[in-house]
Amino acid sequence: MMDYYEELGVDRSASPEEIRLAYKRLVRLLHPDHCSDEQVRPLADLQMKRLNGVLRVLTNPDERAIYDRGVDTGLAPRGLPPPPPRLAPQWYWPVAGTAALLVLVSLLAHTPPPPPIAAQEQPLGVSTAAASKKPVSLARTHASERKTFMVEEPYREPEPVEVSLPGARPKDTPVPAPDTEASTTGKSPSHPVEISPPAVPVSEFAHPPPRPQFTGEWLYVSSPHSTPSGLYPPEYIELHLTQESGILYGRYRARYHIPDQAISPTVSFHFEGQAGPDRASFPWYGAGGAKGEVRLRLLTPGALEVTWVAVQLGEQLGLISGTATLVRKLD
Repeated sequence: MMDYYEELGVDRSASPEEIRLAYKRLVRLLHPDHCSDEQVRPLADLQMKRLNGVLRVLTNPDERAIYDRGVDTGLAPRGLPPPPPRLAPQWYWPVAGTAALLVLVSLLAHTPPPPPIAAQEQPLGVSTAAASKKPVSLARTHASERKTFMVEEPYREPEPVEVSLPGARPKDTPVPAPDTEASTTGKSPSHPVEISPPAVPVSEFAHPPPRPQFTGEWLYVSSPHSTPSGLYPPEYIELHLTQESGILYGRYRARYHIPDQAISPTVSFHFEGQAGPDRASFPWYGAGGAKGEVRLRLLTPGALEVTWVAVQLGEQLGLISGTATLVRKLD
């Protein structure tokens, strides 16, 4: 009878690649899909099963070594190669683990609790040296009479604890006698009396100071450094800011000194939107279809930097940008 190498048409020293190549050649010849005769198709299917088993044995180093030893000793397997070991289905281990867990829970639920350990008999007289600093009640059950009674341990007063306060007098320092002269004449004592300063209430530091807000009336105050070089100086600026339901509403009005241009010196627009803690940016709208962008930056609680830029001029020619630092108007 031919061995596996002869069936594939290869030598015993053939490599796994040569064995697979010979297998593919036989598959193209013996595959059931290539058989048009229905009576020959089952035989081709059996040959394919045998070829699959031969390929499995010869491409596995361990199984191939066992097979080669069988060929040398004349004990090589006949017929179809042994089927591969059957593995447990994928659902086996989850089901087995769940069943083991249920058995363990059932055993724990039906395990009776351990019997109570009888308290060791103690004499009724308890030494005060071993007594606790607070009363403790111990319940004991006599084994023969099955009676429960309470044993009260004697109460021991807690030891005093010395607490040193700032400015307190040491324990061994004698207390000076009161000044009799001050008590009889009504005059102040001759020795100075130290008076501690009043403690600052903690509530003053419990809450941080309020964060600065944009709302209020802001005005322009002229100074030599208030207008950057190359810009037209403002004569006055008024900015009114209010806030309602988290929305900041602003109205800006200003007049600039423009001696060398035939353009309007007044600027007026309004804006609204949500502001951050110390800066904000909004689109603004003015008369005649003018619009642009305004940026606010809170320098200090009493100083506000305003910068505006026009992206579209109105009906009359005017300025296209401006910047100034305003101060908060005090109520």
